[in-house]
Amino acid sequence: MDNKAIISLVVFILVYFLIGIEKTPRMYVVIAGVIFLILSNVYSFEEIHSYIDWSTIGFLFGIFIVLKILENSGFFNYLSLKIAKKFNYNPLKIFIVFPFLAWFLSEFVGSITVLVFMSPLTYALSRILKFDPIPFVIAEVCLANIGGAGTLMGDPPNVILGSMFRLGFINFIINNWILSFLGGIGAIFVFFKMNKKNLIDIKSNIKKEKFEELIPEEAIEDRLLMKLGLTGISVTVFLLILRDFLMKHLSFNIALCSSIPAFAILFLKGGNPKLKNILKEIDIETLIFFIGLFAIVGSLEKTKVIQSVALSFGKFSQKGIQTISLLFWGSAFTSSVIDNVPEAMSIGYLVKHLLSQIPYSFTILIWSSSLGLDIGGNLTPVGASANVVGYTFLEKQGVKIGWKKWIKLATFPTMVSLFICWAGLLLKWKLGFY
Repeated sequence: MDNKAIISLVVFILVYFLIGIEKTPRMYVVIAGVIFLILSNVYSFEEIHSYIDWSTIGFLFGIFIVLKILENSGFFNYLSLKIAKKFNYNPLKIFIVFPFLAWFLSEFVGSITVLVFMSPLTYALSRILKFDPIPFVIAEVCLANIGGAGTLMGDPPNVILGSMFRLGFINFIINNWILSFLGGIGAIFVFFKMNKKNLIDIKSNIKKEKFEELIPEEAIEDRLLMKLGLTGISVTVFLLILRDFLMKHLSFNIALCSSIPAFAILFLKGGNPKLKNILKEIDIETLIFFIGLFAIVGSLEKTKVIQSVALSFGKFSQKGIQTISLLFWGSAFTSSVIDNVPEAMSIGYLVKHLLSQIPYSFTILIWSSSLGLDIGGNLTPVGASANVVGYTFLEKQGVKIGWKKWIKLATFPTMVSLFICWAGLLLKWKLGFY
């Protein structure tokens, strides 16, 4: 390992440590890390952009605008009241339905989109029913990542691996969806059992008669803005579903899926008093944090640290079950601290390296890697992009989570989900169904 590789690894460890202890805002921590890497000649200022996933940043920027439009219209308060009324103000029912909804939606629009939408919705509902939003949001994050593992478009690692090995939507549905479903059921059950006592206490303290007088429709502040925001979300989802087709015929990427409807609304109604300062209201700090995090993890990619770690997996065993297990568990635990986008690329290179050496179809290695990468990210607040979105949103509202609480709440459900998926992979190997 050369000096630049050592520097990039030390900076990575130090940045994650400082983010974990939360003494300094994470945005400033990652900026300082990037500046140090530039001054240490690990990479130049001009090189940084090649390690940043600008499509993800652009997508988040657009979706933040659309959701801020909905928030300013009063939509989230309205929907929260409707949901609370629908489930008779019962937090136990809501705690099951919301994570399951996150699991389902993430299969089609991606885990990031789901958390950008559901975090403010859950927070608004928590203020109405007076419950702690932290367990709800963490459960939603975990189930969104588990659900995203089931389809090609659900999580970024799946997109990367599918593209590298020409595996399509149907391939992921056939091989990953059922394991994602079973893993999601296991995680929801564990989350519910862990939080049941607190949920019962919350339910007993709720005075339903107090809420019966509330009229959800009165929470809507601007009906036109609400309609425009909902149209923007619908167009974003439509473009996400069609993006593979559009990319074959147009210069089209995921960033345009949200940016087109967002700026179309601002072009048409940007003079609305509720929209004039909207670019100042969106969460720019989260975008800057993501940019810095991509750049820091990119230094590990540039200095081949990630590639060296990934290649070392191939030296342990050429036997199918051992290789499957090694890739699955290795991907799961490393993705909890390393962004799973560049790691997916490195594992893709590893699998390509093994193609001439393994006496079985490489596809079982793709399914084990994608499931490990997608679900293992649940273990820490920075393991996946959806985690950062949910975590940062709550902090913006003054709700402090902290790494310790996140790990405490997310570890057991995540491990149950991982063991279910691992058992499923071993069964697929035994049956030759991969």
